[in-house]
Amino acid sequence: MKILKYLLISSALIFILSNVYAKDLTEYIAEAEKLQQSGKLNDAITTMEQAVEVYPENSMAYTQLGNFISMQVRSAEFQDMFALCSQAFENWNKAIELDPYNVMARSLRGGWGIGLPKFAGMLEIGIEDQEFLISMLQHSPSPEAKQQLIGVYMQLGEGYQKMKDFGKAKGAWNKAIELLPGSEYAESAQAKINKLTNVEKKIQEERESKGPDGPAIVALKEKLENNPENTSLLIELGIAYNDEGKYDQAEDVLNKAIGIDPQNIDAYKALLVSVENLAASGYDIMVSIDTDYRTNLAFQIMYILDQAVEIAPDDIELRLHRGVGGVEMPFFVGKLDQSIDDMNIILESEAPDSIKAEAKYWLGAAYKKKSMTYWIEVASDFEDSEVAELVYKNIDPGIQHFNIKDYKTPVVSIDFIMGFTDELPPQTAVWIEDGDGNFVKTIYISGFSANAKEVQVNLPKYAKSSQFEDVDAVTGASIDLGHHIYVWNLKDSLGNKVKNGEYIVKVEICHWPHVKYQLVQAPIKIGKKEKKVIVEEGKLIPYLEVTYYPKGGK
Repeated sequence: MKILKYLLISSALIFILSNVYAKDLTEYIAEAEKLQQSGKLNDAITTMEQAVEVYPENSMAYTQLGNFISMQVRSAEFQDMFALCSQAFENWNKAIELDPYNVMARSLRGGWGIGLPKFAGMLEIGIEDQEFLISMLQHSPSPEAKQQLIGVYMQLGEGYQKMKDFGKAKGAWNKAIELLPGSEYAESAQAKINKLTNVEKKIQEERESKGPDGPAIVALKEKLENNPENTSLLIELGIAYNDEGKYDQAEDVLNKAIGIDPQNIDAYKALLVSVENLAASGYDIMVSIDTDYRTNLAFQIMYILDQAVEIAPDDIELRLHRGVGGVEMPFFVGKLDQSIDDMNIILESEAPDSIKAEAKYWLGAAYKKKSMTYWIEVASDFEDSEVAELVYKNIDPGIQHFNIKDYKTPVVSIDFIMGFTDELPPQTAVWIEDGDGNFVKTIYISGFSANAKEVQVNLPKYAKSSQFEDVDAVTGASIDLGHHIYVWNLKDSLGNKVKNGEYIVKVEICHWPHVKYQLVQAPIKIGKKEKKVIVEEGKLIPYLEVTYYPKGGK
C-alpha cells in the first residue's frame, strides 16, 4: 500500500510539474514559425504536433498544424500533394468542430478548398466556408473586415465559377467591386466578369449552332413540367440530348436523375456517354477559366464507371469499359492497377472470346504503360547516369526526311524530333520571329496552352512573344515522342507575305508532371538561295532541321 501511495503521489507531482513547465500555445506557434522560416518545415510540423498533444481541445493548435502541413504541398511531388492536403483538411475540420467561428481555420480551409482542382472533392466545403466568413465579416466592426471581405468575395467567385454557377460567380465579383470601386481588386473582378461573360457567350453560340431542340426533347420537357421528379422521363430526356449532341445539357439532366435515384444503372450509362463526349471534344473555351477542366472530366468519367460497376458488378461489358478507361486515363487518375484487376476478372469469367481478346489486349497495354513509367522515372530521377542514357537510346524514334515535292515553294520546312515522353503529352509551341525578335506567326500550338492562354505557365517564351494573337487556326492535339514536320508558307499572322531577311524558328516544349523543359531555335535566311540549318542540342528536342526552299527549289 505504501508503494502504491508513493506511486500515486509521484504521478501527481509529475503531472503538476509538466503543466507548470508546459509551453504556452503561442510559444509553440512562435517556435514553429521560426523553424519554418529557417527552412525546417518538418521540424515546424513536429512542433505543432506536440502542441496538439498538449492542447487537444484547442482549435488554434489544429489550425496551425494544418497550416504548416499545407506549406509542404508547394514542394511535394504530384502524387503526394493530395495526401498532404487531406492531412491539412483533417486538422482544419477538427479546428472548426471545436470552434465554428475560428476565422483563420475557415479562411485556410475555404481558400484551399476553392484553390484545389474540383476533383479533389473540397470545393463545396470551400464555398461553404467563404459564405460563412461573409456572414461573419459583414457585421464586424473591425476596420480590417472590409478588406478581408473583398478577398473572400474574390475567392468565392472562383469557387462558383468552378461549380459552373456563373451567375453567382459574377455576383460575388460585383460585390467586391461595390466594396472598393476603382481599386486594383475592382479592376481584377471586372476583368474576371468580362472573361466569364465572353465564355458564356461562346457556350451559348455553341449550343445555338446545334439547332433548336428536336420534337423528342420538346415532348419530354413538356411531360416533365407536370412530373419534374420522374426519373424515367429525366433519363429519356438525357438520352435524347445525347442523340442530338447536346452533351452538356444531357449531363445536367442525368445528374438530376441520379440525385433522385442513385442506384439507377441506366442513368449512369447515359451520363457516361455525355461526359465521354464532352472529354472527346478536346480543349475548349472552358480551359481559359478553369485549367483543371479536362482533368476534372477524367476523374468524373472514372467516378461514373466506378459507381456503375458497383451497382452492376456482373456486367462484363461495363467492367471492360472501366478497365479500358483506367488504361487510357492520365497517370494521376490512379486507376491502372484497378484496370489490370478488371481485365483479369474478365479473363477468368465466362465472357465471350471476343471480349476476352479485348481484355487481353488492354492488359498488355496496361503493363506497357507501367513499364514506361519506370523508364520516365529513371530519366528524371537519375538524369546524368549511364542508365538514363539507355532510356533515351531505347525510346529514340529516329529521323525521317521532308519531301519538298509535296509542297509549293517558296516554303520553310521545320523538322524536329521529340526524344522523350512523360506520363502526359507535353505542351509544345512552334513559331517564327524576325531577326529583331518580333513575333511573326504561330506554326503550331498544343490545345491546352492555346485555350488557357495567359493562364498557362508551361510555355513562357511563346506566351510573351505571341500574346496568343493567332492561335485559333493552328491549335492542334498535343504531339508526343517521335518525328514531326511543319511547314511555314512565309506569311505572317495577318496573312501577308514576309520580306526577305533573317528569321528565327523557335520550338518550345514542357513536359509534365516532371517539368522537363527545352527551348531550341534556328536562324534561317529567306532570299534567293536555299538554306539549311541543323541544331542538335539537349535531349527533349535532340534534333531540329530548318530548311528554306526558294521559289522553284527542289
